[in-house]
Amino acid sequence: MSVNDRVREQKFQELFRRIQHSPLYQRKLKNHALQKISLDQIRTLPLTTKEDLRESGTFGHLAVDLKEIAQYHESTGTTGEPSASWFTKEDLQTGGRQLKECGVQLTAEDLVLIRFPYALALPAFLMQQAAWQTGAGVVPASGRTVVTPYLRVLNLMKQLSVTVLAGLPREIELLAEVARLKGLDSVKDFQKLRAICIAGELMSEKRRAHLEKMWDVPVFNMYGSTETANIATMCEYGNMHIVEEDFIVEVLTEDGSANVADGERGFAAITTLSHQGSPLLRYFNEDIISMERFKCECGRSGAKLTHYGRGKDRIQLGNVTLDAMDIQEAVYSLSPVPDSWQVIVKKDRLHFLLDSHISDWPDAAVISQLSSQLHVPVTIEAAALLDREKLVSNIPSTKPVYIKKTE
Repeated sequence: MSVNDRVREQKFQELFRRIQHSPLYQRKLKNHALQKISLDQIRTLPLTTKEDLRESGTFGHLAVDLKEIAQYHESTGTTGEPSASWFTKEDLQTGGRQLKECGVQLTAEDLVLIRFPYALALPAFLMQQAAWQTGAGVVPASGRTVVTPYLRVLNLMKQLSVTVLAGLPREIELLAEVARLKGLDSVKDFQKLRAICIAGELMSEKRRAHLEKMWDVPVFNMYGSTETANIATMCEYGNMHIVEEDFIVEVLTEDGSANVADGERGFAAITTLSHQGSPLLRYFNEDIISMERFKCECGRSGAKLTHYGRGKDRIQLGNVTLDAMDIQEAVYSLSPVPDSWQVIVKKDRLHFLLDSHISDWPDAAVISQLSSQLHVPVTIEAAALLDREKLVSNIPSTKPVYIKKTE
């Protein structure tokens, strides 16, 4: 057993003892609590589902005394009741360390404008921790609030010579659109910007390339959730590396009964080795991922993670199965890329709503390209998905819906 394996085994044993302080796992592990379970036996333990978390309530998987809690967070609850997540001061520091592994390589010379919402969501606080731990300064320009509308954020970026922008990818796209509407150039007018960090939404390679073209800086992706904190970060070579000292990641079949082959798509099960406040065992988060071990040019040799979207967004049309990643890759392959888009899943086709400030789009070419790439029938419709007057005024954005399934 390597040193790394020994450390992970030790952390797993500590987790297994700690997790049984929570009411949820006292119930789920009542037949396992007295057994000595090693890490290589993890598949003998039950999965934790989103429904388990919701049914257990706000305090159901709290594993420490409330006096040890520094912050409380909730998931957005877009697919049901939000689930609770508890963080000690140590948990927040650990989350900051996880983001420090990102290829952006923050330094004390950086000024980071954080556009993630400073609300019940988690990314803003972890990004802030990462900045503090590297000596970087922070501009807390929260998204989805009237306090920092898009134009004010752009002015702050220019006035303060912001070097790193961090936020939801949709917010980064909308900032570029507001810059265009106000006669600014997202490349030439923000010369000090050197990188963008994103999280909170699916990020395909084509979408990342689009953002990089918009701002002419490298874009670094981060993958995690409110329940788990950050699981993987992108290195300078564009690969998503799992933070293996903090997480066990399994890739399972849809029913959770077996592992899938290395590199194949499956459903994620996340075990949080380091989390103190509300640790999770084999959390079946309904995300579709793949995991592949390889030696990266950055020097890391652990597992590379690819995120394909959520199970609820998987589309089946005839014999074709499409994940949100497939849809996103197709849309961001268009030239020009639409300013906003949505796909409506019909019984016999995909119907794309596309919003672009360029009026002379070649409809036939768009249909042909989308249909050819996705291997399903496609129709398109020009639609006013963006209210550009609101974008340049003091009105916050709302969470976008990219894939809409009809009844």
